[in-house]
Amino acid sequence: MAERSEFAVPKEKQLVTVYLLGGDTIEGNIFLEYNPDARTLHQKMMAFLENQTDFFPLSSGSMPEFISKSAIRMVEVHYPEDEAAFEIMHVELVTVIFRDGTQVSGDLLADVPEQRKRLSDCLNLTGRFLCTRAYGKVCYISKQAILKVITAGK
Repeated sequence: MAERSEFAVPKEKQLVTVYLLGGDTIEGNIFLEYNPDARTLHQKMMAFLENQTDFFPLSSGSMPEFISKSAIRMVEVHYPEDEAAFEIMHVELVTVIFRDGTQVSGDLLADVPEQRKRLSDCLNLTGRFLCTRAYGKVCYISKQAILKVITAGK
């Protein structure tokens, strides 16, 4: 009989706080799959959030909870690494106002070419989540939870 480890998919544990649409928050570990194309934590998080699965396990106690991605307002990453990728991204200071009236302000980070760096271009990128950074925290915001985005402008 084969060893169990032969069939195990390599996973990387990442501590996060998940903010749900109803106002609840849950802190726990998600399990990021090994992805040879994703070299940074940001790339791994985007691959995790943007994959086609609707549910993911969040380990916060003895039994994991399965969270629906459609119920997420925001995911905050604990201990984000100092990402070199963020240095080359377009940065726009914004306030995101959620459908429930809560808000978060910080830098919207978008990987867009120079000619497409308008806020509308950044918000309309493909994918379900936006990346923001505020007070040293990196958060991934669900687009479906957003009511509006206000820019600080220049």
